[in-house]
Amino acid sequence: EKSFLLSPLGRSSNQKLQMEECRYMAHAWSRPDHQLWCLGPRCLRILGPRPQMDISNLTDPHTNGIAIEGTVNRLMFKLQAGADVDCRGVRLSIRCRNSSGATSSEVAEDPASEGVTSVEPDRIAFFVKRSDNGNASRADEENKTHIPKGWEQRSDVYIDESNVTSSVIAPHLEAGKSMLLPLDLFRPLHQAGDSTENESCTTSFEITISYRQVRTIKGISQSGDLGDQVVVGRSGTVTWISPFTAEFSPVTGNQKTFPCGIRHPFNMVQSASNDSSISSQLIAADGERIRMRCHLKANALGNKVAANIEHVLNENETNEEQKYLYSSADSNLFFAQSKQGSAKLSLAYSITAKTSATVSGVMSLGALSLGWKPVGLTLSSERTSTDGNSSMLDEFGLAHGPLMLSDIAPVKFYGPKCRVLGAPFKAKMLKCPSAPKVGVPFRVSYQVTNQTAKSQTLKISLNNNQRGDTVPASNSELLIAGKTKGEAQMGPWEEKLFSFTFISMIAGKVSRPQLSISSGRHQTWVINESNNLSSQTLFVLP
Repeated sequence: EKSFLLSPLGRSSNQKLQMEECRYMAHAWSRPDHQLWCLGPRCLRILGPRPQMDISNLTDPHTNGIAIEGTVNRLMFKLQAGADVDCRGVRLSIRCRNSSGATSSEVAEDPASEGVTSVEPDRIAFFVKRSDNGNASRADEENKTHIPKGWEQRSDVYIDESNVTSSVIAPHLEAGKSMLLPLDLFRPLHQAGDSTENESCTTSFEITISYRQVRTIKGISQSGDLGDQVVVGRSGTVTWISPFTAEFSPVTGNQKTFPCGIRHPFNMVQSASNDSSISSQLIAADGERIRMRCHLKANALGNKVAANIEHVLNENETNEEQKYLYSSADSNLFFAQSKQGSAKLSLAYSITAKTSATVSGVMSLGALSLGWKPVGLTLSSERTSTDGNSSMLDEFGLAHGPLMLSDIAPVKFYGPKCRVLGAPFKAKMLKCPSAPKVGVPFRVSYQVTNQTAKSQTLKISLNNNQRGDTVPASNSELLIAGKTKGEAQMGPWEEKLFSFTFISMIAGKVSRPQLSISSGRHQTWVINESNNLSSQTLFVLP
Protein backbone atom coordinates (compact mmCIF):
# COMPACT_ATOMS: atom_id res chain seq x y z
CA GLU A 1 0.00 0.00 0.00
CA LYS A 2 1.33 3.45 -0.94
CA SER A 3 1.86 6.17 1.62
CA PHE A 4 -0.16 9.35 1.36
CA LEU A 5 1.83 12.50 2.25
CA LEU A 6 0.11 15.79 2.92
CA SER A 7 1.69 19.01 1.64
CA PRO A 8 1.49 22.05 3.94
CA LEU A 9 0.35 24.08 0.96
CA GLY A 10 -2.78 21.95 0.82
CA ARG A 11 -3.67 21.76 4.51
CA SER A 12 -6.76 23.93 4.02
CA SER A 13 -8.05 21.85 1.11
CA ASN A 14 -8.61 18.24 0.17
CA GLN A 15 -5.56 18.21 -2.12
CA LYS A 16 -3.12 15.40 -1.23
CA LEU A 17 0.36 14.59 -2.47
CA GLN A 18 0.78 10.88 -3.25
CA MET A 19 4.43 9.80 -3.56
CA GLU A 20 6.48 6.65 -3.15
CA GLU A 21 8.61 7.55 -0.15
CA CYS A 22 11.06 4.75 -0.89
CA ARG A 23 11.96 6.26 -4.30
CA TYR A 24 11.46 10.04 -4.01
CA MET A 25 12.47 12.86 -1.67
CA ALA A 26 9.25 14.49 -0.61
CA HIS A 27 8.76 18.14 0.42
CA ALA A 28 10.55 18.91 3.68
CA TRP A 29 7.24 19.60 5.37
CA SER A 30 5.48 16.57 3.91
CA ARG A 31 5.06 13.74 6.46
CA PRO A 32 3.04 10.63 7.25
CA ASP A 33 -0.19 11.13 9.14
CA HIS A 34 1.29 9.83 12.37
CA GLN A 35 4.08 12.54 12.50
CA LEU A 36 3.08 15.76 14.25
CA TRP A 37 3.57 19.20 12.63
CA CYS A 38 5.16 20.59 15.77
CA LEU A 39 8.18 18.34 15.24
CA GLY A 40 9.28 20.53 12.30
CA PRO A 41 10.58 19.36 8.91
CA ARG A 42 11.80 15.83 8.40
CA CYS A 43 15.20 16.93 6.90
CA LEU A 44 17.54 19.74 7.84
CA ARG A 45 20.36 21.14 5.69
CA ILE A 46 23.42 22.21 7.69
CA LEU A 47 25.31 25.09 6.02
CA GLY A 48 28.92 26.01 6.64
CA PRO A 49 29.95 29.38 8.09
CA ARG A 50 29.04 32.24 5.82
CA PRO A 51 30.89 35.61 5.93
CA GLN A 52 28.69 38.49 6.98
CA MET A 53 31.13 41.25 6.03
CA ASP A 54 30.17 43.58 3.19
CA ILE A 55 32.80 45.22 0.94
CA SER A 56 31.86 48.31 -1.08
CA ASN A 57 33.94 50.35 -3.55
CA LEU A 58 33.41 54.03 -2.74
CA THR A 59 35.62 55.36 -5.56
CA ASP A 60 34.18 53.59 -8.60
CA PRO A 61 30.91 55.63 -8.77
CA HIS A 62 32.98 58.85 -8.91
CA THR A 63 35.61 57.81 -11.48
CA ASN A 64 33.64 55.29 -13.58
CA GLY A 65 36.52 52.83 -13.28
CA ILE A 66 39.08 55.23 -14.79
CA ALA A 67 42.58 55.91 -13.45
CA ILE A 68 45.14 58.51 -14.57
CA GLU A 69 48.67 57.55 -15.53
CA GLY A 70 51.61 59.28 -13.88
CA THR A 71 50.12 59.68 -10.40
CA VAL A 72 48.94 57.38 -7.62
CA ASN A 73 45.25 56.51 -7.88
CA ARG A 74 43.50 55.59 -4.64
CA LEU A 75 40.61 53.13 -4.51
CA MET A 76 38.70 53.53 -1.25
CA PHE A 77 36.87 50.44 0.04
CA LYS A 78 34.55 50.24 3.03
CA LEU A 79 34.51 47.05 5.13
CA GLN A 80 31.24 46.66 7.06
CA ALA A 81 31.13 43.93 9.72
CA GLY A 82 27.93 41.97 10.32
CA ALA A 83 25.56 43.09 13.04
CA ASP A 84 26.02 39.93 15.16
CA VAL A 85 29.63 38.89 14.46
CA ASP A 86 33.09 40.09 15.43
CA CYS A 87 35.88 40.02 12.85
CA ARG A 88 39.27 39.05 14.26
CA GLY A 89 42.63 38.82 12.53
CA VAL A 90 41.48 40.57 9.33
CA ARG A 91 43.97 39.88 6.54
CA LEU A 92 44.19 41.19 2.97
CA SER A 93 45.51 39.61 -0.22
CA ILE A 94 45.37 41.15 -3.70
CA ARG A 95 45.41 39.48 -7.07
CA CYS A 96 46.35 41.75 -9.97
CA ARG A 97 46.62 41.34 -13.73
CA ASN A 98 47.27 43.79 -16.57
CA SER A 99 46.03 43.47 -20.12
CA SER A 100 46.47 45.60 -23.21
CA GLY A 101 43.59 46.29 -25.56
CA ALA A 102 41.10 44.17 -23.58
CA THR A 103 37.73 45.53 -22.61
CA SER A 104 36.73 45.80 -18.99
CA SER A 105 33.99 43.22 -19.35
CA GLU A 106 36.34 40.59 -20.71
CA VAL A 107 38.76 41.08 -17.86
CA ALA A 108 36.04 41.27 -15.23
CA GLU A 109 34.53 37.95 -16.26
CA ASP A 110 37.83 36.13 -15.93
CA PRO A 111 40.65 38.04 -14.22
CA ALA A 112 43.01 35.11 -14.76
CA SER A 113 42.06 34.54 -18.38
CA GLU A 114 44.83 33.60 -20.74
CA GLY A 115 45.32 35.03 -24.19
CA VAL A 116 45.08 38.73 -23.30
CA THR A 117 47.79 40.96 -24.71
CA SER A 118 50.61 41.66 -22.31
CA VAL A 119 51.70 45.17 -21.38
CA GLU A 120 55.20 46.56 -21.88
CA PRO A 121 57.36 45.76 -18.83
CA ASP A 122 58.07 49.42 -18.09
CA ARG A 123 54.37 50.34 -18.39
CA ILE A 124 52.86 47.74 -16.04
CA ALA A 125 50.38 49.04 -13.47
CA PHE A 126 50.87 47.79 -9.91
CA PHE A 127 49.66 48.36 -6.35
CA VAL A 128 51.80 50.66 -4.22
CA LYS A 129 51.89 51.83 -0.61
CA ARG A 130 53.58 54.52 1.42
CA SER A 131 57.26 53.78 1.96
CA ASP A 132 58.68 53.72 5.47
CA ASN A 133 61.99 55.33 4.44
CA GLY A 134 60.39 57.91 2.13
CA ASN A 135 62.08 56.57 -1.03
CA ALA A 136 61.22 54.10 -3.76
CA SER A 137 62.14 50.49 -3.11
CA ARG A 138 65.49 49.17 -4.33
CA ALA A 139 63.84 46.58 -6.57
CA ASP A 140 61.96 49.31 -8.41
CA GLU A 141 65.17 51.27 -8.95
CA GLU A 142 66.82 48.18 -10.43
CA ASN A 143 63.86 47.68 -12.78
CA LYS A 144 64.06 51.38 -13.75
CA THR A 145 60.40 51.81 -12.86
CA HIS A 146 59.71 55.41 -11.91
CA ILE A 147 57.71 55.39 -8.70
CA PRO A 148 56.93 58.71 -7.01
CA LYS A 149 59.11 59.50 -4.04
CA GLY A 150 57.78 58.11 -0.80
CA TRP A 151 56.01 55.11 -2.41
CA GLU A 152 56.93 51.47 -2.99
CA GLN A 153 55.34 48.32 -4.38
CA ARG A 154 53.09 46.26 -2.14
CA SER A 155 54.29 42.81 -1.11
CA ASP A 156 50.85 41.24 -0.60
CA VAL A 157 49.99 41.15 -4.33
CA TYR A 158 50.12 37.94 -6.35
CA ILE A 159 49.41 36.95 -9.96
CA ASP A 160 48.72 33.20 -9.78
CA GLU A 161 47.59 30.77 -7.09
CA SER A 162 51.07 29.33 -6.59
CA ASN A 163 52.31 32.39 -4.70
CA VAL A 164 49.52 33.74 -2.50
CA THR A 165 50.59 36.32 0.08
CA SER A 166 48.58 38.31 2.61
CA SER A 167 49.03 41.02 5.24
CA VAL A 168 47.16 41.99 8.42
CA ILE A 169 45.04 45.13 8.06
CA ALA A 170 43.12 45.04 11.36
CA PRO A 171 43.42 42.82 14.47
CA HIS A 172 39.77 43.27 15.45
CA LEU A 173 36.67 44.77 13.82
CA GLU A 174 33.72 44.82 16.20
CA ALA A 175 30.23 43.70 15.26
CA GLY A 176 28.29 46.33 13.33
CA LYS A 177 31.35 48.55 12.92
CA SER A 178 33.10 49.53 9.66
CA MET A 179 36.54 50.64 8.48
CA LEU A 180 38.06 52.25 5.40
CA LEU A 181 40.60 50.36 3.29
CA PRO A 182 42.57 52.55 0.83
CA LEU A 183 44.36 50.71 -2.00
CA ASP A 184 46.69 52.62 -4.29
CA LEU A 185 47.51 51.90 -7.96
CA PHE A 186 50.22 53.45 -10.14
CA ARG A 187 51.18 53.26 -13.81
CA PRO A 188 54.10 55.21 -15.37
CA LEU A 189 53.46 57.76 -18.09
CA HIS A 190 54.09 57.10 -21.76
CA GLN A 191 57.50 58.66 -22.47
CA ALA A 192 58.26 57.36 -25.98
CA GLY A 193 60.14 59.74 -28.22
CA ASP A 194 57.48 59.92 -30.90
CA SER A 195 53.85 60.87 -31.39
CA THR A 196 52.44 57.34 -31.53
CA GLU A 197 49.18 56.89 -29.69
CA ASN A 198 49.35 55.62 -26.15
CA GLU A 199 48.35 51.95 -25.82
CA SER A 200 45.28 51.12 -23.78
CA CYS A 201 45.71 49.20 -20.56
CA THR A 202 43.22 47.58 -18.21
CA THR A 203 44.10 46.38 -14.72
CA SER A 204 41.88 43.72 -13.18
CA PHE A 205 42.12 43.04 -9.47
CA GLU A 206 40.54 40.81 -6.88
CA ILE A 207 40.86 41.63 -3.19
CA THR A 208 40.34 38.84 -0.66
CA ILE A 209 39.56 39.51 3.00
CA SER A 210 40.05 36.55 5.35
CA TYR A 211 39.22 36.65 9.09
CA ARG A 212 37.83 34.66 12.01
CA GLN A 213 34.12 35.28 12.43
CA VAL A 214 32.96 35.10 16.04
CA ARG A 215 29.25 35.17 16.89
CA THR A 216 28.09 37.65 19.50
CA ILE A 217 25.04 37.84 21.77
CA LYS A 218 23.95 41.41 22.36
CA GLY A 219 27.35 42.60 21.24
CA ILE A 220 29.28 40.29 23.58
CA SER A 221 31.23 37.27 22.32
CA GLN A 222 31.95 34.11 24.30
CA SER A 223 35.45 34.02 25.73
CA GLY A 224 36.19 30.50 24.56
CA ASP A 225 34.73 30.89 21.07
CA LEU A 226 37.55 30.98 18.49
CA GLY A 227 35.11 31.58 15.66
CA ASP A 228 35.09 30.28 12.09
CA GLN A 229 37.62 31.11 9.40
CA VAL A 230 35.78 32.78 6.49
CA VAL A 231 36.77 34.53 3.28
CA VAL A 232 35.02 37.32 1.36
CA GLY A 233 36.19 38.83 -1.94
CA ARG A 234 35.59 41.77 -4.25
CA SER A 235 36.80 42.14 -7.85
CA GLY A 236 36.96 45.08 -10.20
CA THR A 237 38.73 46.66 -13.17
CA VAL A 238 40.50 49.94 -13.81
CA THR A 239 41.06 51.47 -17.25
CA TRP A 240 44.12 53.69 -17.59
CA ILE A 241 44.19 56.94 -19.56
CA SER A 242 46.69 59.71 -20.08
CA PRO A 243 45.64 62.98 -18.40
CA PHE A 244 45.90 64.89 -21.68
CA THR A 245 46.22 64.36 -25.41
CA ALA A 246 47.94 66.64 -27.90
CA GLU A 247 47.20 67.36 -31.55
CA PHE A 248 49.99 68.93 -33.59
CA SER A 249 49.61 70.61 -36.96
CA PRO A 250 51.97 72.79 -39.02
CA VAL A 251 50.49 76.14 -39.98
CA THR A 252 51.20 75.71 -43.71
CA GLY A 253 52.07 72.01 -44.03
CA ASN A 254 54.05 71.29 -47.19
CA GLN A 255 52.49 74.23 -49.01
CA LYS A 256 55.45 76.54 -48.47
CA THR A 257 55.85 80.03 -49.83
CA PHE A 258 59.65 79.74 -49.70
CA PRO A 259 60.56 76.07 -50.37
CA CYS A 260 64.15 77.15 -51.25
CA GLY A 261 64.49 74.65 -54.07
CA ILE A 262 64.41 71.45 -51.98
CA ARG A 263 64.36 68.36 -54.15
CA HIS A 264 61.20 66.48 -53.31
CA PRO A 265 58.25 65.35 -55.49
CA PHE A 266 55.85 67.87 -53.96
CA ASN A 267 58.19 70.78 -54.84
CA MET A 268 58.83 69.88 -58.48
CA VAL A 269 57.80 72.45 -61.09
CA GLN A 270 56.23 69.75 -63.29
CA SER A 271 54.83 67.67 -60.45
CA ALA A 272 52.70 64.76 -61.66
CA SER A 273 52.76 62.64 -58.53
CA ASN A 274 49.44 61.96 -56.83
CA ASP A 275 50.87 59.57 -54.24
CA SER A 276 49.04 60.25 -50.95
CA SER A 277 51.99 58.97 -48.91
CA ILE A 278 54.25 61.61 -50.47
CA SER A 279 51.80 64.43 -49.87
CA SER A 280 51.30 63.37 -46.26
CA GLN A 281 55.02 63.52 -45.46
CA LEU A 282 56.20 66.66 -43.71
CA ILE A 283 59.21 68.14 -45.49
CA ALA A 284 61.35 71.10 -44.44
CA ALA A 285 64.45 72.80 -45.73
CA ASP A 286 67.56 72.97 -43.60
CA GLY A 287 67.39 76.15 -41.52
CA GLU A 288 63.68 76.70 -42.19
CA ARG A 289 61.62 78.14 -39.33
CA ILE A 290 58.41 76.11 -39.06
CA ARG A 291 55.36 77.44 -37.27
CA MET A 292 53.40 74.84 -35.33
CA ARG A 293 50.06 74.67 -33.53
CA CYS A 294 49.34 72.38 -30.60
CA HIS A 295 45.93 71.69 -29.07
CA LEU A 296 46.00 70.20 -25.57
CA LYS A 297 42.82 68.41 -24.59
CA ALA A 298 41.83 66.94 -21.24
CA ASN A 299 40.75 63.33 -21.61
CA ALA A 300 37.39 62.07 -20.40
CA LEU A 301 38.20 61.78 -16.70
CA GLY A 302 34.64 61.57 -15.43
CA ASN A 303 32.18 64.23 -14.38
CA LYS A 304 33.99 65.20 -11.18
CA VAL A 305 37.66 64.69 -12.05
CA ALA A 306 39.86 67.40 -13.56
CA ALA A 307 43.51 68.30 -14.04
CA ASN A 308 45.35 71.57 -13.67
CA ILE A 309 48.15 72.62 -16.01
CA GLU A 310 51.02 74.30 -14.20
CA HIS A 311 53.28 75.04 -17.17
CA VAL A 312 54.04 74.06 -20.77
CA LEU A 313 57.72 74.00 -21.72
CA ASN A 314 59.21 73.85 -25.23
CA GLU A 315 62.30 71.72 -24.71
CA ASN A 316 63.69 72.39 -28.20
CA GLU A 317 63.82 76.14 -27.63
CA THR A 318 67.31 77.39 -26.78
CA ASN A 319 66.15 80.87 -25.76
CA GLU A 320 65.27 80.67 -22.07
CA GLU A 321 62.87 83.60 -22.31
CA GLN A 322 60.83 81.85 -25.00
CA LYS A 323 61.00 78.36 -23.48
CA TYR A 324 57.78 78.65 -21.46
CA LEU A 325 54.73 78.61 -23.71
CA TYR A 326 52.32 78.74 -20.77
CA SER A 327 52.61 79.23 -17.01
CA SER A 328 49.90 79.06 -14.36
CA ALA A 329 51.56 82.03 -12.65
CA ASP A 330 50.24 84.17 -15.49
CA SER A 331 46.90 82.45 -16.03
CA ASN A 332 45.58 79.69 -13.79
CA LEU A 333 43.85 77.38 -16.24
CA PHE A 334 41.44 74.78 -14.90
CA PHE A 335 40.40 71.88 -17.10
CA ALA A 336 36.87 70.94 -16.10
CA GLN A 337 34.98 68.03 -17.62
CA SER A 338 31.57 69.06 -18.94
CA LYS A 339 28.75 67.38 -20.81
CA GLN A 340 29.56 69.34 -23.96
CA GLY A 341 33.15 68.10 -24.08
CA SER A 342 36.60 68.56 -22.62
CA ALA A 343 38.41 71.86 -22.32
CA LYS A 344 41.20 72.69 -24.77
CA LEU A 345 44.31 74.82 -24.63
CA SER A 346 45.73 75.98 -27.97
CA LEU A 347 49.38 76.97 -28.20
CA ALA A 348 51.61 78.20 -31.03
CA TYR A 349 55.36 77.99 -31.34
CA SER A 350 58.07 77.81 -33.99
CA ILE A 351 61.00 75.47 -34.48
CA THR A 352 64.04 75.58 -36.76
CA ALA A 353 64.60 72.49 -38.91
CA LYS A 354 68.21 71.34 -38.88
CA THR A 355 69.86 68.42 -40.61
CA SER A 356 72.48 68.34 -37.85
CA ALA A 357 69.80 67.64 -35.22
CA THR A 358 69.48 63.99 -36.27
CA VAL A 359 71.56 61.43 -38.14
CA SER A 360 68.64 59.99 -40.11
CA GLY A 361 67.49 63.38 -41.37
CA VAL A 362 64.13 63.03 -39.58
CA MET A 363 63.30 65.16 -36.54
CA SER A 364 60.30 65.78 -34.31
CA LEU A 365 58.71 69.17 -34.76
CA GLY A 366 58.72 70.10 -31.12
CA ALA A 367 58.99 68.46 -27.71
CA LEU A 368 56.53 69.86 -25.16
CA SER A 369 56.86 69.11 -21.45
CA LEU A 370 53.58 69.57 -19.60
CA GLY A 371 53.68 70.12 -15.84
CA TRP A 372 50.35 69.19 -14.28
CA LYS A 373 48.50 68.11 -11.17
CA PRO A 374 45.18 66.30 -10.83
CA VAL A 375 42.41 67.92 -8.87
CA GLY A 376 41.67 65.15 -6.38
CA LEU A 377 38.37 63.89 -5.03
CA THR A 378 37.31 63.84 -1.39
CA LEU A 379 34.72 61.50 0.09
CA SER A 380 31.95 62.97 2.20
CA SER A 381 32.10 62.26 5.93
CA GLU A 382 28.51 60.97 5.96
CA ARG A 383 29.25 58.30 3.35
CA THR A 384 32.50 57.20 5.01
CA SER A 385 31.32 57.04 8.62
CA THR A 386 33.53 54.35 10.19
CA ASP A 387 32.71 54.72 13.90
CA GLY A 388 36.17 56.17 14.54
CA ASN A 389 38.11 53.30 12.92
CA SER A 390 40.56 55.12 10.62
CA SER A 391 43.71 53.11 11.24
CA MET A 392 44.39 52.59 7.52
CA LEU A 393 44.23 56.28 6.52
CA ASP A 394 47.36 58.40 6.00
CA GLU A 395 48.04 62.11 5.44
CA PHE A 396 45.76 62.12 2.39
CA GLY A 397 42.77 61.45 4.62
CA LEU A 398 39.51 60.93 2.72
CA ALA A 399 41.08 61.83 -0.64
CA HIS A 400 40.60 59.21 -3.34
CA GLY A 401 40.93 58.87 -7.09
CA PRO A 402 44.07 60.54 -8.55
CA LEU A 403 46.11 61.92 -5.64
CA MET A 404 47.77 65.34 -5.71
CA LEU A 405 51.40 64.34 -5.23
CA SER A 406 54.23 66.85 -4.93
CA ASP A 407 56.55 65.27 -7.52
CA ILE A 408 54.37 64.18 -10.42
CA ALA A 409 56.40 63.46 -13.55
CA PRO A 410 55.62 65.83 -16.46
CA VAL A 411 53.69 64.64 -19.49
CA LYS A 412 55.78 64.84 -22.67
CA PHE A 413 54.35 65.26 -26.15
CA TYR A 414 56.42 65.06 -29.32
CA GLY A 415 55.45 66.74 -32.55
CA PRO A 416 55.05 64.95 -35.87
CA LYS A 417 58.07 63.62 -37.71
CA CYS A 418 59.55 65.86 -40.38
CA ARG A 419 62.17 65.04 -42.99
CA VAL A 420 64.81 67.76 -43.23
CA LEU A 421 66.39 68.17 -46.66
CA GLY A 422 69.37 70.21 -47.72
CA ALA A 423 68.28 73.35 -49.60
CA PRO A 424 70.29 74.64 -52.58
CA PHE A 425 68.83 78.13 -52.04
CA LYS A 426 67.85 80.42 -49.26
CA ALA A 427 64.92 82.76 -49.87
CA LYS A 428 63.00 85.29 -47.80
CA MET A 429 60.93 88.45 -48.11
CA LEU A 430 62.85 91.57 -47.11
CA LYS A 431 60.23 94.31 -47.40
CA CYS A 432 56.48 94.57 -47.79
CA PRO A 433 54.42 97.51 -46.43
CA SER A 434 51.63 96.59 -44.07
CA ALA A 435 49.30 99.41 -45.17
CA PRO A 436 50.16 101.21 -48.40
CA LYS A 437 48.21 104.26 -49.59
CA VAL A 438 46.26 104.87 -52.77
CA GLY A 439 48.37 106.37 -55.53
CA VAL A 440 51.60 106.13 -53.56
CA PRO A 441 54.24 103.75 -54.98
CA PHE A 442 55.44 101.01 -52.65
CA ARG A 443 58.08 98.33 -53.06
CA VAL A 444 58.14 94.60 -52.28
CA SER A 445 61.61 93.02 -52.08
CA TYR A 446 62.86 89.42 -51.97
CA GLN A 447 66.32 88.04 -51.30
CA VAL A 448 67.59 84.78 -52.83
CA THR A 449 70.96 83.21 -51.94
CA ASN A 450 72.68 80.45 -53.90
CA GLN A 451 74.01 78.01 -51.29
CA THR A 452 75.85 75.77 -53.76
CA ALA A 453 79.19 75.94 -55.56
CA LYS A 454 77.41 75.76 -58.94
CA SER A 455 75.98 78.42 -61.21
CA GLN A 456 72.20 78.57 -61.18
CA THR A 457 69.53 79.81 -63.59
CA LEU A 458 66.35 81.20 -62.05
CA LYS A 459 63.06 81.60 -63.90
CA ILE A 460 60.97 84.51 -62.59
CA SER A 461 57.25 85.08 -63.11
CA LEU A 462 54.90 87.63 -61.51
CA ASN A 463 51.22 87.04 -62.26
CA ASN A 464 47.68 87.18 -60.89
CA ASN A 465 46.84 83.53 -61.50
CA GLN A 466 47.35 80.85 -58.90
CA ARG A 467 48.39 78.15 -61.39
CA GLY A 468 49.82 79.98 -64.36
CA ASP A 469 50.89 83.25 -65.96
CA THR A 470 48.08 83.81 -68.43
CA VAL A 471 46.69 86.74 -66.46
CA PRO A 472 48.84 89.89 -66.55
CA ALA A 473 50.25 91.17 -63.29
CA SER A 474 48.91 94.69 -63.73
CA ASN A 475 45.15 95.30 -63.60
CA SER A 476 42.71 98.09 -62.86
CA GLU A 477 43.29 97.76 -59.12
CA LEU A 478 47.07 97.46 -58.91
CA LEU A 479 49.73 98.67 -61.34
CA ILE A 480 53.28 97.33 -61.47
CA ALA A 481 56.39 98.92 -62.90
CA GLY A 482 59.21 96.74 -64.21
CA LYS A 483 59.85 93.32 -65.69
CA THR A 484 57.31 90.65 -64.64
CA LYS A 485 58.79 87.63 -66.44
CA GLY A 486 62.31 86.53 -67.32
CA GLU A 487 65.46 84.73 -66.21
CA ALA A 488 68.32 85.54 -63.87
CA GLN A 489 71.79 84.03 -63.52
CA MET A 490 73.39 83.39 -60.13
CA GLY A 491 77.00 82.47 -59.46
CA PRO A 492 78.19 80.16 -56.67
CA TRP A 493 77.27 81.48 -53.20
CA GLU A 494 75.85 84.64 -54.80
CA GLU A 495 73.12 86.68 -53.15
CA LYS A 496 70.59 88.50 -55.35
CA LEU A 497 67.81 90.98 -54.61
CA PHE A 498 64.50 91.05 -56.53
CA SER A 499 62.36 94.19 -56.11
CA PHE A 500 58.97 95.15 -57.58
CA THR A 501 57.21 98.51 -57.40
CA PHE A 502 53.40 98.70 -57.15
CA ILE A 503 50.79 101.47 -57.20
CA SER A 504 47.27 100.81 -55.89
CA MET A 505 44.42 102.57 -57.69
CA ILE A 506 41.73 101.79 -55.12
CA ALA A 507 41.47 101.59 -51.33
CA GLY A 508 40.45 98.55 -49.34
CA LYS A 509 41.32 94.89 -49.83
CA VAL A 510 43.61 94.35 -52.83
CA SER A 511 45.25 91.11 -54.01
CA ARG A 512 48.96 91.42 -54.74
CA PRO A 513 50.42 89.52 -57.73
CA GLN A 514 52.10 86.24 -56.91
CA LEU A 515 55.82 85.77 -57.39
CA SER A 516 57.15 82.45 -58.66
CA ILE A 517 60.87 81.71 -58.90
CA SER A 518 62.07 78.27 -59.99
CA SER A 519 65.48 76.65 -60.43
CA GLY A 520 66.38 75.66 -63.97
CA ARG A 521 68.99 73.16 -62.83
CA HIS A 522 66.84 71.31 -60.25
CA GLN A 523 63.37 72.06 -61.70
CA THR A 524 62.14 72.94 -58.22
CA TRP A 525 60.43 75.97 -56.72
CA VAL A 526 62.56 78.51 -54.87
CA ILE A 527 59.66 80.91 -54.20
CA ASN A 528 56.06 79.90 -54.85
CA GLU A 529 53.57 82.39 -53.41
CA SER A 530 50.62 80.59 -54.97
CA ASN A 531 50.83 78.13 -52.06
CA ASN A 532 49.79 80.81 -49.56
CA LEU A 533 47.13 83.11 -50.96
CA SER A 534 46.35 84.77 -47.64
CA SER A 535 49.80 86.40 -47.56
CA GLN A 536 49.10 88.08 -50.92
CA THR A 537 46.32 90.33 -49.58
CA LEU A 538 47.01 94.02 -48.98
CA PHE A 539 44.81 96.53 -47.16
CA VAL A 540 45.27 99.87 -48.93
CA LEU A 541 44.53 103.07 -47.06
CA PRO A 542 42.75 105.96 -48.83
